[in-house]
Amino acid sequence: MEKVTLTITRAQDRPGYYLVVVSGEGFIHSNGKACSAKIRGDDPLFDDDLFTIGGSNFTHVAGSEFSLSLVVHHSQLDEDWGEDEIYAQVWVEGRGTFRTNTVKGHF
Repeated sequence: MEKVTLTITRAQDRPGYYLVVVSGEGFIHSNGKACSAKIRGDDPLFDDDLFTIGGSNFTHVAGSEFSLSLVVHHSQLDEDWGEDEIYAQVWVEGRGTFRTNTVKGHF
């Protein structure tokens, strides 16, 4: 069974920056397939597109797993007033889209 996870942690030795990691496992028969993740802000009326990690030209599933990462300035994760709710919408070629967990914080 496929599983996708989002983690957001402070970037080491880079004040004001965060490491955003989207990982996936259980993508059997997807070795070499392209994958990407849209990082989105979870809101009641509509979800904001914040940025994208990966893409068809350079990010692929290895075996049955993948890991996408990017270091971003905190302003890219500050999606609304108060606490921010961030998730990723992951696309895997030939498998469709999957939603990760939601990470809450003040970015």
